[in-house]
Amino acid sequence: MVDFRNINEQGIIFRVVRLRARTTLLRWHVGAGDPNSWQLAPKDVQSSIDWSSEGPAGVVAVFNGAFKQKAKAGGAVADHVVFESLVRGFETIALDRFGHWEMGVWGAPNFPTAGFYPICYRQNLVALVQNGVVTSAVSSPNVRSWGAMLTSSPYTPRTGLGIDAAGNLIYVATMKGVLPSQLADVLLRVGAITAMQLDINPYWPIVGVSTTPIHRPGGSYPVQLPGSYHSASIYEMGWTRDFFVAVAEPSSWTCSWASRGVKVAVPGVQVQPLKRVGTHCAVP
Repeated sequence: MVDFRNINEQGIIFRVVRLRARTTLLRWHVGAGDPNSWQLAPKDVQSSIDWSSEGPAGVVAVFNGAFKQKAKAGGAVADHVVFESLVRGFETIALDRFGHWEMGVWGAPNFPTAGFYPICYRQNLVALVQNGVVTSAVSSPNVRSWGAMLTSSPYTPRTGLGIDAAGNLIYVATMKGVLPSQLADVLLRVGAITAMQLDINPYWPIVGVSTTPIHRPGGSYPVQLPGSYHSASIYEMGWTRDFFVAVAEPSSWTCSWASRGVKVAVPGVQVQPLKRVGTHCAVP
């Protein structure tokens, strides 16, 4: 379902976590304070893991989201709630009711692809990697276009998210000071054909991976980010910033976890709790 390794890039150690497309699914959560309209979020996407919905499936990984809303780095939408409007030209991860993912440029042809119906979108600036190459924007002399650093130095901890040719999701992070180009190079090196930057600066990078699915609070995340300011268990208690939760698919190939799906013609919030769908869905 999920594996990890460390990559040494120019003497900097990056932690790499890969989520397998067939055996995991992804959910996005708001923070308790950001985005600004976080109070509108229904239970399934609030500021802590939703154990009533994600618990039965089993949490296998958690990791940080993207920039604060005030950074104007892109939009966020979930459960028919527009927390921040989507921005044309920005790299976007989209999640459908099955927790499957796609990543691409908002407004570009064929994104999302035909037949893929998202219930959630999260953006953060333009792409780091596109069509298997590092984008020209990465080499911009204005490094602050990739986010405001806490000091005058452009070298800061950074995190990123990509998708490889097999459709697997790849999270990359380091607590060492790096440039956007170094993050992009590592994402490319580990197989990403499209990728975006997530949050930066020392206080925000957080990742946790469990060796077995966690079904209730108090689980163990033995794989974390060395030097991170926070334990991944902070997502169980409630966190101020947005984040992602990866959960396990059922063991039967004919059964999946899925939510209801968003009905575009229906106004208002549409809660998306997970339920088993398909055949041979054993209930513990």
